[in-house]
Amino acid sequence: MAEIQKVTDPTKIVTDPTVLGVLARQGIDKDYVELCNDYGKRIKGVSSPYARFYRDLKSGKGLMVVSGLPMVDAYGFGHELEWTDKNGIIENGNNIFHSTIDKGTVRLIALSDQPTGAKKDDESVYHPQLFIGGAEVQPLSLEPSLLETDPVNPDYHYNVLEWDYGVCKRRIRIIEGRYRERWIFPASPDKDIRIKHNFNGNLNVKLGSTRDSRGLSLKVMVVEDEEIVAAADLKDAVFPIEIGASATFYPDAHTETSSVDGRVYAGDGTAQTWASLHDGTGWTAEPSVTGTSIVYIGSHATTSKWTYLVRSFYLFDTSSLPDDAVISAATLSIYGYNKQDDQGWTPNICIYSSNPASNTDLVAADYTTPGTTGFSNTITYAGWSTTGYNDFTLNSSGIAAISKTGVSKFGARNANYDVANSPPSWVASKTSMLLGYFSEQGSGYKPKLVVTYEGITDKTSTETGSGLEASLAAAALISGDSGAGSDIGGLWQGLSGGDTGGGSDTLKTLIVKAGSDTRLPSHQGQVARPHKEVSL
Repeated sequence: MAEIQKVTDPTKIVTDPTVLGVLARQGIDKDYVELCNDYGKRIKGVSSPYARFYRDLKSGKGLMVVSGLPMVDAYGFGHELEWTDKNGIIENGNNIFHSTIDKGTVRLIALSDQPTGAKKDDESVYHPQLFIGGAEVQPLSLEPSLLETDPVNPDYHYNVLEWDYGVCKRRIRIIEGRYRERWIFPASPDKDIRIKHNFNGNLNVKLGSTRDSRGLSLKVMVVEDEEIVAAADLKDAVFPIEIGASATFYPDAHTETSSVDGRVYAGDGTAQTWASLHDGTGWTAEPSVTGTSIVYIGSHATTSKWTYLVRSFYLFDTSSLPDDAVISAATLSIYGYNKQDDQGWTPNICIYSSNPASNTDLVAADYTTPGTTGFSNTITYAGWSTTGYNDFTLNSSGIAAISKTGVSKFGARNANYDVANSPPSWVASKTSMLLGYFSEQGSGYKPKLVVTYEGITDKTSTETGSGLEASLAAAALISGDSGAGSDIGGLWQGLSGGDTGGGSDTLKTLIVKAGSDTRLPSHQGQVARPHKEVSL
């Protein structure tokens, strides 16, 4: 029998810190574990847009590392997460969606059928207007700045456009499968804020996302295609605040092979009984949030009254696990970045079941669905890391909740007060919380589920691609698009000519350095910018 060799191929060596931690805890020698199947088109037991597969050469065990971000498009090709300028039209690179921006007018197109009901080629065209106290406010320039580094996640570059309105800034951020527009107000205008989008088309863009610097939602009225925040509702907000529109895209249309994460909470800052917060329905759902409190307990100034109680949700598409996989271990990891405990309540956190109504969205009524049977170890307040991943080792109940045919659904709750249904000793106006990132934060910080199993297949995926192949596939898709082809602005034009370097026919990013950002003026000379890899 041939001696098993250490993995030396740099493309197969394990580098993911989360996986390395799991291997160490399970006593598996990392030097004999290889990446056998990268992100790719969904193939049962082989590859997934959401997962990477590893193999332990000594034991034959497999490891599936899955997150909530689709790392390839509907055809198995990698994303290009930068905005580029093509003859004055700003466009995103390869993704599950396509967007063009011409002097502030946005065209957003779905490139494949979606589980939300949207179809390939569905689109939305809009040119938003901002009104403060009824008076329209114009941007200082119709041409946006291209930010060199993503303000939300420093691992991304040139993926955020910004318009300066003086009173606020409008940003459009793209990551894997996500399009996010946010209006960021550094201070209160002391007047009503109204954003009118002027939508045309049949692709739904979700409105009404708001939050202040504490991560708390503001009251927002959505009337047709307008978002309105009244001046009176700005008084208690802690600035800066953001108001925004969102669109999330998935590699395929099956609702059983999609995922979502985020939080749902009860309370609005007013005085509530513990019972009304604990036992009632949720008040606010946030499925499009980057980082915020994942458990939160807030007390009111009124004796024995409370303000907020937060529960969080983590859904993972694990449908690409082999049918005959025997799962022996699993770890759910959440990246923490802060914590606060005003009164010494020391809230802890544990993983439980959850059952939201949708696999692609969260609603307020989902608040009541998390279970009370612990699925993992409990992490104490003192033990919560604010600089890295917090690892929850799933027990037998948690392992049993992992689906080999669909979505595995988990929730995070405070154990010693929320699950125990026993409020802490009341003290006026105090807050205790643990803060962590959701998938919206992006690569490097997204929640992960690592599943160790036996019954690994010997198949390998050959249906992934990148670089020129991915661009040509997207070019073929777009050029055959009856509704979008010629109007997209020719982003992929010239790729079929065989230019794979920095020549005049490859994708270009038009840049003019301007301090910490980059200006994207129209109709100027093009400068090639290589695609930047994003850490996973």
